[in-house]
Amino acid sequence: MASGDLFSIGTSGLLAFQRSLNTISHNIANVNTEGYSRQSVQLATKPPQANGYGFSGNGVETTTIRRSYDAFVESSLRSSTSATAEFEAFHALASQLDNVLASSDVGISASLQRFFDSVQDVADTPSSSSARQVMFSEGQQLASQFNELASWIESVRGQVNNELQSGVDQINQYSQAIADLNQSIVIEQGRAGQPANDLLDQRDTLIKKMSELVSVTTLQQDDGSVNVLVGTGQVLVRGNTATSLTVIQEAGDPKQLGIAVQGNAGVLVPVTNQVSGGRIGGVINFRDQMLDQASNSLGLTAIGIGNFVNEQHRRGMDLDGVLGLDYFSVAQPQVLAVAGDASNVSVTFDDVSQLSNADYKLQFDAGSWTLSNKLTGQSITMTGTGTAADPFIAEGVSIEITAAPANGDTYLLRPTRTGAMDIQMVLANSRQIAAAAPVRSAAASANTGTGVITAGTVTDIDNAVFQSTAGQLTPPVLVRFTTGTSYDIYDNTNPASPALLEAGIAYDPATGGELFPTPGGLDHGYRMHLSGAPAVGDEFSTEYNTGGIGDNRNALLLAGLATDKLMYGGSASITDSYNKLVADVGTSTRQAEINSLAQQRILDQTMATRESISGVNLDEEAANLVRYQQAYQAAAQVIATAETLFDTLLNAVRR
Repeated sequence: MASGDLFSIGTSGLLAFQRSLNTISHNIANVNTEGYSRQSVQLATKPPQANGYGFSGNGVETTTIRRSYDAFVESSLRSSTSATAEFEAFHALASQLDNVLASSDVGISASLQRFFDSVQDVADTPSSSSARQVMFSEGQQLASQFNELASWIESVRGQVNNELQSGVDQINQYSQAIADLNQSIVIEQGRAGQPANDLLDQRDTLIKKMSELVSVTTLQQDDGSVNVLVGTGQVLVRGNTATSLTVIQEAGDPKQLGIAVQGNAGVLVPVTNQVSGGRIGGVINFRDQMLDQASNSLGLTAIGIGNFVNEQHRRGMDLDGVLGLDYFSVAQPQVLAVAGDASNVSVTFDDVSQLSNADYKLQFDAGSWTLSNKLTGQSITMTGTGTAADPFIAEGVSIEITAAPANGDTYLLRPTRTGAMDIQMVLANSRQIAAAAPVRSAAASANTGTGVITAGTVTDIDNAVFQSTAGQLTPPVLVRFTTGTSYDIYDNTNPASPALLEAGIAYDPATGGELFPTPGGLDHGYRMHLSGAPAVGDEFSTEYNTGGIGDNRNALLLAGLATDKLMYGGSASITDSYNKLVADVGTSTRQAEINSLAQQRILDQTMATRESISGVNLDEEAANLVRYQQAYQAAAQVIATAETLFDTLLNAVRR
């Protein structure tokens, strides 16, 4: 009996150490397998046998093969992986944008500088055909540079859309593979009553790979399966069932893609706002927080230069004595219908100086309209009632509601998005450059006082004085001093018999005064300043600047637009607005780089922690291999001893 017990004990040891050696070999073979967790055989003493003299041992048994696994560390690894992939994706795209916007070859800064330099050259030599041609060419080049940069930004948007499509396809593949593994794990663990370690590792590896694409949360189920949720709670895997994501066009915007899941009755439910983290989260954040803002800011700069150059250019006169035309074509605000008819809302610019780079959501609900910043959700105050006579006014735009709304009507307003794409040079030739001012003044040669009148500056080119008859002032004006401190204003259309317009206008020789507007309300759309001490009978006249090809007053004002604080509520020049865009993108890119590097360090540390727990150490496995080999040999020796004892017993009985 004793020899039989000894044989059984030896056999149990032999089997246990053989399984341990097999497991060690499995560890060594998978040392480079991604996601593999080191396994170890768990041994326990067999239940002892009670005897009159006490309990005698029955050897060893294998209870389970356990993988070295820490759920908290794995969860931290997934979170770190997701955050690292998010910042890396954001930084990679942001770096592209930063490099191009700041480039002297592709960016707008150099083109803006060359354009305004050419305007200054025309101001220096207004009659020079070569200077005018350079200004004409630089205007074309500037518009072309805006167009090319805007097109490139749209190509980045296409890259973002491709990233979303690719990421969604990979997520769907991982979801189905995880669901299939869930089913296999439930079956195998139910059959054996033991953990399916290799399958569990494969599932964890797939979940980790999914976390590179999107933030992942797992919920362990009693049957061994896991439910997988992404972003802020969208369930992708429940047991052995996977839910597929799909890419859709965002409501109202055919160029922007979003993510949806298939709901009841096949209805697609948008979940873009619920998806976060990972490469997809980084791409979406880049698009919403940087790309859209950069596109809008570039458009704002283009709209600013187009609007203010046009405004000033129309106040001038070209080489043929014709009033200035628009220099550039300027885009109009974009209205996209999320719910409702886009034609029911009309948006125009009210004051370009008050524009920002924001997009807005206009919504009708509970009988009233509200406007909010699309990115931040901040409510925007509107004045007016939304009618044609009294439109809504907010942040530089005018909004007219042209049809009766329904509750839920929602519109996306993009005042500046297409500004850089749509700007074009519209002048036909360099002779149309309006370098001169269309009005001039003169002092009568017979004047005896010290009075002086300035050449004049146009303030309202749409005034009837300029628009009634091409190439003329309607009327030209005569100023006649009746005393040293007062004068009369006449319509000087007929110099032989001027017609009185306003009499007895007070004048202070110490301070001088503006010719228009007059105390009686006359305003001819230009300003001229009177100064000095005119004598009684002194006369000054204003007329159209016929033949003023050497005049540079309007060119000087055009050149001044480079530094005039006309943008962002009067806080920035046109040049500043683009520099602000470059600075904002550069700052965000640098911050993304810092975040990416910091998160990579966290990921490295988490991976090191995971490796210390679950990784295979070849030195340790080699030591275990020797140890269990010796144990195996010792167990074999126990069996051999049991056999010898049994043979001895048999030989004794035979005698």
